[in-house]
Amino acid sequence: MEVGAAVPTTQIGLGATPLDPDEAAGLVPVHITTQAYLNAWEQANIVLGDRLASRQKKRDLLDEGFVRDLHRQMFDKTWQWAGTFRQTNKNIGVDWSQIAVKLRDMLDNTRYQTVLIKISERSQI
Repeated sequence: MEVGAAVPTTQIGLGATPLDPDEAAGLVPVHITTQAYLNAWEQANIVLGDRLASRQKKRDLLDEGFVRDLHRQMFDKTWQWAGTFRQTNKNIGVDWSQIAVKLRDMLDNTRYQTVLIKISERSQI
């Protein structure tokens, strides 16, 4: 689905969950009113972000700046706050106040694992 394209009502389904008014306040497209429609819209944004990430040749993918920029590009057609850390808790994920710390931990751990894999591959040669 192309960003900005209308989602056919057959894809939304009858009785689709309406968006929470607090969540809807941060939406860029004001015509999205159901969770199903939002999911489809976000998926289209994610595809664009995936294309961006796959074109990266020199940029460090495990850099917080890159991750935030990727998030912004993935969701800037959906959310006003795209590319920033959330400031409220959700029913999944870590406490909002821990997002920056947990992201840094995840990026550092992944970088470390990558180094270990490279060392292991070299020792097997």
